[in-house]
Amino acid sequence: MLDELVRSGIARFEYVHFLGHGGPSVFAAMSTECAGDQGAWWSFHDHYMTTNDFTRDSAVALAASLELDTEQFGQCLDEEAHLDTVNASHQQAREAGVSRTPTIHVNGEGAATIGEALIEQVLALANELGEG
Repeated sequence: MLDELVRSGIARFEYVHFLGHGGPSVFAAMSTECAGDQGAWWSFHDHYMTTNDFTRDSAVALAASLELDTEQFGQCLDEEAHLDTVNASHQQAREAGVSRTPTIHVNGEGAATIGEALIEQVLALANELGEG
């Protein structure tokens, strides 16, 4: 259903980093961006949504399992190559009023929710604003 909302133009999917858990969030976001340099952004993102292991060794092992260049990946992490991007993304989220995830906005109106209620909330906001 959410795919249809995006395809029809009612909704737009946009991902921004929200660093709600301090250091682990920053590391997960930077790892994801480093993996993205090699085309594996979503693989890393999905992994970090299911783990509590935010160590360099774990990230490099995941990179290896995804057949990424682990030397390039490790160098990206060590140099904090995407730290500015991650921090800017977080700041964008904060300025947009994000306080938890996921958060949806329809024409500047927003709310956070989870599960199937997300689709219902997008439709309700779109209808209220005359977008649906």
